[in-house]
Amino acid sequence: MEKLKYRIVFLFIPLISLILRIIGRTIRWRKRYEFRKDKGKIYALWHGHALGLAMFAMDRGIVVLVSRYRDGEIAARILKHLGFEVVRGSTEEGKAHKGGRTAVKKLMELLQQGKNIAITIDGPKGPAFKVKKGVIYLAQKTGSPILPVVVNFEKYKKLNSWDRLIVPLPFTKGEIRLGQEMKISQSEDLENARKKLERILNNLSSDV
Repeated sequence: MEKLKYRIVFLFIPLISLILRIIGRTIRWRKRYEFRKDKGKIYALWHGHALGLAMFAMDRGIVVLVSRYRDGEIAARILKHLGFEVVRGSTEEGKAHKGGRTAVKKLMELLQQGKNIAITIDGPKGPAFKVKKGVIYLAQKTGSPILPVVVNFEKYKKLNSWDRLIVPLPFTKGEIRLGQEMKISQSEDLENARKKLERILNNLSSDV
């Protein structure tokens, strides 16, 4: 029964993606950010903000890290339809069953090529609004800057999911909020950097 449900969802992914594109085009963005001008940056965002950011940043060649869970397969297919590149796995280095080593290695290569990476830093299963160290580790190893990102909408629905997913309504006003870039030195303590990033994101999304 579970497999049948996912097969049905997979059949509707092109339609779902088209609907998201249409809704995304109706959103009136108060503040825009041109992601194409960036090179080798890591966008750090909450899992619950991922849909909103995806509807703004379509077709900009951003690479998104997506989990190997079955729900991740749905997300990966939709993201590809929306013009994103996808790497499957986790930033949890050393956890081979989650694709940790393979994903981190691939992300390092892409960052060195100048690609921009988006990571939901409390995903894939939470806890919500708690930054995991993987993004800090990746930034430290590559020297790539972390750019904290949140989205804010005037009219939206917030789902009763673990990540409190924000779903913008058609024709609403939207805003991209950016925090100060973080560079993680080789000598910096990962836990201190993790807490700093968490504070920045919580401050940016305090009224969302």
